[in-house]
Formats: sequence, C-alpha cells, structure tokens
Amino acid sequence: MPTVTDQEVLTTGHIQATTELRFEHVNATYPGTSTPTLKDINFNIHGPQRVGIIGTSGSGKSTLLNVLGGFLSPDEPGHITLNGESLPHLTQTKWQQNCYYVPQKPYLFRETVAQNVAFYQPTASLSAIQRACEQAGLTDWLATLPDGLETVIGEGARGVSGGQAQRIALARALLDDQRQVLLFDEPTAHLDIETEAALKQDMLPLMANRLVFFATHRLHWLNQMDWVLVLENGELKEQAPQLSLVSETGL
Repeated sequence: MPTVTDQEVLTTGHIQATTELRFEHVNATYPGTSTPTLKDINFNIHGPQRVGIIGTSGSGKSTLLNVLGGFLSPDEPGHITLNGESLPHLTQTKWQQNCYYVPQKPYLFRETVAQNVAFYQPTASLSAIQRACEQAGLTDWLATLPDGLETVIGEGARGVSGGQAQRIALARALLDDQRQVLLFDEPTAHLDIETEAALKQDMLPLMANRLVFFATHRLHWLNQMDWVLVLENGELKEQAPQLSLVSETGL
C-alpha cells in the first residue's frame, strides 16, 4: 500500500461512490499531554455520506473532527487510508483544501458582510455572494442593515447574533462549492430551537452529495444522517446506520 508523505500530492476531488476513508486503530493525543483523547478508533466510510458524531461533552467529538480536518495528527502506529493510499495524518494540503470546517462559534473578521462571506473565495463576484447569502437565509437580515452587504461587522463593529454568524458560515460554504468534505462541530449548540429549526432547512441542501461529519448533542439531527458514530470517553462505543439507532432511541 503506497504511503503519502507531507511532500507528496494526495489526489482528492469530488466524492464518488467509490471514495473510501478508513480509520484503523487511530489514537490521538494533544501536544503537552500524555493520555490519548481518542483511543483505538475504527471506521470505514464509503462515498458521499452524512456521518453523525454523537456523545456527551468531553467524549471526543471535537477531537475526532480535529483529526479529520488535519488540525491534529494521530499517534503512531494507527492507520488512515483514503482510496487505498496510506496517510500518516490528514494535514495533506490537497485534503485540507477539500475540507470546510464549521465550528460552534464561527469567527467573523472586522470586515464587510460581503468580505466575511467571501473569506475562502476573495475573488467571488458580488452576484455570487448575493446568491450564497440568499441560499443561507440572510436576505431578510441584510435588508435591515444600513449598508446591506457593505455593512462592517466583527470585533468592535456591528453586532451579529449567533444564528446570523452561523448563516454567514453557511454562506461561505455555499460560495465555495468545490470543497467536498464538510466538518460541523455542533454548529447549532448555542442557538434556540426556533433559530436552529430555520437554519437546519438551509443547511441540509449543502450536505447533498458530499462527505459530511456532523458532531452534535442534539439527537434530532440523527434523522438526517446516514451513519452514526457514538463516542464515549474517547472510545467509539457504537456505530450503525442511522435507521437502526433512530429505532433504538425512538427518535
């Protein structure tokens, strides 16, 4: 099995039915600590799927996303393989360029709304930015701003609610439609139920035909997942198709 190093080019692109991402006996330890946060993680994901990651606070959900996004390298001698290529970690440039990460609290720069939306696509046209904002459900909010898309937001500027910040993060992903791997770290954790329900309807189309890892503690999201990973104290306690877990939990 070929091994891809930091200097080599990892071939990624559109997620196909034949795409395979495999974790085998993966452990992960944060720098400066001695105890692994993730322990012996094993799963095999095929093609475009929506993978739910559930567990209590401290179970390892964010750490798994950090490994998936290439922000944290796994310990040796675990194995990660992508389409048969063995990877020492996922900090490969090509992989990271194919990923989009949505945290609990998206960072907003002290720039205009348009510049914030176009953060990953700075050369995007105004019409493309407007279209992404419409798809993300920002139109009504933008109409209330004094300068619309040219309104300055971020630190020390106009305040933005948690729901609006999440929609800006969603618009960023919609604008950059070439990224095929989406990583969501409890993106609705700090939103009220009504805001979450509205945002959910705009998020679901974005997940179509992509590889999605969605960490959440709100179990109603399981209904939208194809496969579910259940973490507990850094260990993968269970994994199953969404239908079987939903039937077990009665959701």
